[in-house]
Amino acid sequence: MFIQLNGVNHHYTSFGEGPPIVLVHGLGGTLDVWHGVSELLALHHHVVAVDLRGHGRTGAGRAQFSIKTWSQDVAALMSALELPAATVVGHSMGSLIAQHLAVTEPDMVDQLVLVGGISYFEPPDKQAYEQRAKVVEEQGLDEIVDDWLTGALSPRTRARLPQVTGLLRHMVLSNDARNYAKSCRALSRTPSIEREKIGQPTLLLVGDHDRSTPLRMAEHLQRQIPVSRVQVVPSAAHWMTLEHPDVVAAAILQFLT
Repeated sequence: MFIQLNGVNHHYTSFGEGPPIVLVHGLGGTLDVWHGVSELLALHHHVVAVDLRGHGRTGAGRAQFSIKTWSQDVAALMSALELPAATVVGHSMGSLIAQHLAVTEPDMVDQLVLVGGISYFEPPDKQAYEQRAKVVEEQGLDEIVDDWLTGALSPRTRARLPQVTGLLRHMVLSNDARNYAKSCRALSRTPSIEREKIGQPTLLLVGDHDRSTPLRMAEHLQRQIPVSRVQVVPSAAHWMTLEHPDVVAAAILQFLT
């Protein structure tokens, strides 16, 4: 399905019945990274997932990408669908969007789930995203994808489910290089989020092999968000929604029970 939001044609899915859950993907992803998770959640919930601007089948528009702009787009979708206060689930970059939404539009967010949640970027991390943007602009996504893949999935997944590696590689290479670079720069310029103002109960899911957002980052988020708890997903790295969709869905459902 498609809908105009803030001047951009957005692609989204909406199915299932029950309390609403909104799924927000990360850098270079699409709503399809939630496919296995959403199929299970939709047995009990109304599940909405969206391709963020500049990703998947959603247009890029003319504005610069930012956590604020993406958050406004998600809020516009929730308003257009007339959703009551929803559980917002964000992965990686999407976790920043979810956090921003929880602070700026608290009446729209009932509960929060951060999958591979981001809390902070040290200066070297910011510089790395700026450098990645420059490389992608000059040489294309092929130049970075294979090195990136080595840390995206756990060793177990790469050994036992090589098809997941292949599909994740294809998804990243399907991005428009200019939009991917713009997204990297948006990440490097992430605004400060007043996490002490996040009053919603929050679940922090982290893979035990996650090198991008390791356990220490989840623990840092837990210290900042007043009502939150950490759950470690075994044999998972940063893209646990593809590695263990059943475990992720079960953790979310248990949290919401």
